[in-house]
Amino acid sequence: MRKTIILVPIYKDRLDPLEQYSLDHSLTVLGGRHPLLFIGPEGLDLSAYQARYPGMQYLAFPAENFVSIPGYNRLLLSPGFYTRFLSYEYLLILQTDAILLQDELDYWAAQPFDYVGAPWPDGVEILVNAGVFDGPRGKRTRAHVGNGGLSLRRVRKCLSLLQEFGAAVDIFDRTGSSEDLFFSIMGGLSTDFILPNEVMASRFAMELKPSFYFAVNGGQAPMGGHAWWKYEPEFWRQLLPEMPEAVVQCLPERST
Repeated sequence: MRKTIILVPIYKDRLDPLEQYSLDHSLTVLGGRHPLLFIGPEGLDLSAYQARYPGMQYLAFPAENFVSIPGYNRLLLSPGFYTRFLSYEYLLILQTDAILLQDELDYWAAQPFDYVGAPWPDGVEILVNAGVFDGPRGKRTRAHVGNGGLSLRRVRKCLSLLQEFGAAVDIFDRTGSSEDLFFSIMGGLSTDFILPNEVMASRFAMELKPSFYFAVNGGQAPMGGHAWWKYEPEFWRQLLPEMPEAVVQCLPERST
């Protein structure tokens, strides 16, 4: 079985400067060592991408999966999505607002985890009230790991989790709720799904409070980050010292 495929979701004809820089930097870091596939809606004009990335491979899905965040969530909660990649052990979701600092995919693919994403420092809590947790067995659960924008997923185990908690998938589908929250919450309730703890996840990727996790990890940079220009862009600039001035000028003036 092949190890890891990288999936880059796109949904518009061309990327903005920060997205373009992030993707170009990530692909340079990866150096062509792993198979890579762009995914997006049917009918998307690919001319700008094909000019910049000659020979790019593209897999189209129904346009409805890319016109809104709920539509995208439904795609990544679809068993059929993971079935397409069963010839790989892992898939890496690399959204265009994510950036890789180093290629540690082989290291992470050797770990026992079935899903790894940047941590949520304050956690996200929901009441699970479906399937085996229906009615009086409803359970309030808090997740601290799971951001899907830069996430590594063991294909067969993600598929099994969707099958294990089909009633919850139905609720997420109806509401268009976050697909990464499903894997984090339901993965934590599964009898056969392994998630890292918060600190271990921060060594894979950071999003919220990156300087906090950087300090906790003794100054060790993660493999990458998601929404890096939205949360503490000044922190990420220190890890990306060769960022072109034209890209620097696109950064927000202050963190949110």
